[in-house]
Amino acid sequence: MGFAGFDTEKIGTLAGGLEKASQGAGPLHRQVAMVLTRANGLLKGSKPVTTSALLQPLVGDLMGGLFFGGYHCMPGTLTGELDDTQASMKRRCAQLGGVQKLVDDGYDVDPSLYFDDEKPPDQKKINTALTDLAELNGKNAGDTDSRSDLERIKGDLDGLTPTELDAFLDKVPAGDLAHFNDVATHTGNSGIWPFQHSNGLPSGEYRDFTSSLLKKAGPTHWPKIEAAFPVQPGFDTTDAWLEGQNSQQEQGVHGMHYGTPKDPLFKNPGTVDASGAHQGQIGDCWYMASLEATAQADPKFIAEGVKQNPNGTVDVRIWDKDGKLHWVTVTPDIPMDSDNNPVSAYGADESWPAYYEKAFALMYAGDTGGAPDDHQGDPLYDRAERGDYGATEWDFTDKAPPYVTGSKSKSIGGGFDGVKEAYQSHHPVIVASPSDDELKKKNLDPSWDGNYVTRHVYYVKGFDTQGNMLLGNPWGPGNDVTVTPEQYKEYFETPQQLQVGK
Repeated sequence: MGFAGFDTEKIGTLAGGLEKASQGAGPLHRQVAMVLTRANGLLKGSKPVTTSALLQPLVGDLMGGLFFGGYHCMPGTLTGELDDTQASMKRRCAQLGGVQKLVDDGYDVDPSLYFDDEKPPDQKKINTALTDLAELNGKNAGDTDSRSDLERIKGDLDGLTPTELDAFLDKVPAGDLAHFNDVATHTGNSGIWPFQHSNGLPSGEYRDFTSSLLKKAGPTHWPKIEAAFPVQPGFDTTDAWLEGQNSQQEQGVHGMHYGTPKDPLFKNPGTVDASGAHQGQIGDCWYMASLEATAQADPKFIAEGVKQNPNGTVDVRIWDKDGKLHWVTVTPDIPMDSDNNPVSAYGADESWPAYYEKAFALMYAGDTGGAPDDHQGDPLYDRAERGDYGATEWDFTDKAPPYVTGSKSKSIGGGFDGVKEAYQSHHPVIVASPSDDELKKKNLDPSWDGNYVTRHVYYVKGFDTQGNMLLGNPWGPGNDVTVTPEQYKEYFETPQQLQVGK
């Protein structure tokens, strides 16, 4: 490993100089404030003592800003800024030296971590984690005393800095990690003692643990985590993979693979564009309609629920089946086709829907198998697919909202008018088309032009001046349908009102 361009001794000298300069910033602040205050008194308001926006707050500030939360303007603000800068430089130099020692001792550390603002790596902590994990090999999944061992190892790994974790991942045998996963995910009771704790780790706690690993590890070691732990949802259980198309949209899908999109999380940071989101080729309209409805009603809420980490992974806010909040960490790659176009959900020049969908694929626990798409008895379709994209296909309208908003949805009565009232009360609203193929044979509104299909979920986008309902199709822009009260009664059902937050 080379550190070309970094002379830690010179950087340390610079940090010392910044520390010395910061010590004089406070007195300078007070001296300038005193001069300006006296001058202001002599001028008696005949003219401003200064036109500088930086110096104006110093007039009358004879205590150096101490009663106003610290130094709030130049030059006094330099005290805090210079102190923070020099301290960070010293920590980074120490980290760099520690990484150099790790590399000299034979550890492979991802270059992205070389200059982290962390305490220098401690090889003792790394070796303790390796030893404790190796000792777990004497335990089997279901052993009555495995919980304490798992908690100790989990504590070891949670306590590692990103650099220490990367060094650990470099040395740990893949089999040791896989065995930890086997023991940790075996949560059945032993039955030996009436008050025996379950073995393994609780599912929510374990998901948070695996997320913490991904959040800290360097990209070169992500594959090792993915091979051992359930952090990468498969897509070979989806209709797009099995049939080469989404059966509703009938768009061909070839060469599915994981790839990293080029677009940022948000086109406009801090908010999302619900109208530009689209479902992609995964059959999860029931989830995407809930996500898009919520993004339309409260774009800030959805934007705050996804963020990128320094190592490139993405955190997504999601509630589990028990209503408990989690931040699920996923790698930045998503399912793509042979032309490197997203197969999963996506947005208009932004990628946030893809990561919400990926986290949901990992977390959704409602899938119990069954094949509502004419494949009953076929083992490729008629199976539980928990943890995969296939688990998110073909489920019921009310199942997704709790994962998106943190609260269960509410069925809406009163037909068309009830839906309108819920929407005008600023709630996200979704509606479904029946699972009735006979509807396909009726004379559908020509303006719908293939955008109406049975067994599909839409979200309410608004109402036009004629009082008709505009339904957003999760297939994306250009696929919406306008519905009269009479059409709503005949072609739609099971409206749900979503409640954002708790």
